[in-house]
Amino acid sequence: MLAGTHIAFSSVLYLGGATVFEYETSIINWAIAALFSLMPDIDLPTSKVGRPLFFISVPLEKRFGHRTITHSLIGVGILSALASPLYFTYPLAFWAIVGGYWSHLQIDMANIRGVDLFWPSAIRVVMPGKIKFRLEVGSKAEMIVMCSLLVFCLGLYPMSNLGLRGGLHQILRNFEIAHDEYVKVQGKNFYSLELNAIDNLTLEHIACNCPILGAWQGGLIVEYNGQSRAVGDSEVNHNLFPKEAVLIKGEPLRVITQRVNMNGRSLRWLVNNLKANHDYYLLGELFVDSGMMVNVNDIELYHPVMFSGSSVRLHYAKASDLSEYLNMVAIRGEVVVQFWLRPGDEGVELRFSGGESGSTPGGLERMF
Repeated sequence: MLAGTHIAFSSVLYLGGATVFEYETSIINWAIAALFSLMPDIDLPTSKVGRPLFFISVPLEKRFGHRTITHSLIGVGILSALASPLYFTYPLAFWAIVGGYWSHLQIDMANIRGVDLFWPSAIRVVMPGKIKFRLEVGSKAEMIVMCSLLVFCLGLYPMSNLGLRGGLHQILRNFEIAHDEYVKVQGKNFYSLELNAIDNLTLEHIACNCPILGAWQGGLIVEYNGQSRAVGDSEVNHNLFPKEAVLIKGEPLRVITQRVNMNGRSLRWLVNNLKANHDYYLLGELFVDSGMMVNVNDIELYHPVMFSGSSVRLHYAKASDLSEYLNMVAIRGEVVVQFWLRPGDEGVELRFSGGESGSTPGGLERMF
């Protein structure tokens, strides 16, 4: 086959693999796959790689001939052994080398002569079996195949960045896919949900691009009109029923947390004494001794502050969500203060006025 056909076929395999297996693509690895798709022809001095590497190609051709050892499983094994250190340091580069090399052998099977895949055995591997359907080097049929492969590359390129599941997600706008994708990547970037939904209480139709705060009971917590709302299929656990949803990736995210021991302290003490130069979310559970009754006339399916009569659970709560619970004193419990920082944000300064202070971790600390 011509060099262009080999490069086009290796590109289809590289981008197709990224679409199916969802590995991260890069120009460097793509170029490596394309380069090594030409490497089996190093046994031919007149080939694209044989000419600059004549000191290797000439002896190989004299000793073994063309399409023998370099086009066999032995050749694949030798290359894999030479590239094996990359498997432990840059595995994607290793598979780009081996995959690119293999792509040459695979498409050469469609050539009239076929490939001595099991060399030194005389058995030749051809595909397809009938000779009239195989390709002659440089023929019009090969040109058509090469052009078709290039068209496939154009179609696969956007899909390779999304993955098969991500591409289906963009087409189907399915909430379950959005939820599963978010769970896999949460904590790495800011994410939002392009959402069409129905409020389970009011039956209001909602359309928004809502920032995602976290996951909850098989659904997602989003911020809508300044309030935290749970999106999902369960009427018991979620506020909003999703009709369509698309996960949208945003800026890189850095999460910094501070744990606060709340034994014998109230939420009012926390709010009054917590001084910070960034907005924050509160997470945790406090066990309290309170005579306060749950107002059954004001039931919400999800709320950032959930009171059961013996405990107060905070789940991505803001200070403004605590008004009804400020005077509750915790018998025991802990609150985590969580800061979400964007690239370029100044460092977190966290201190308690008139009370104890603690150091803030400088790295990413995953909560869930």
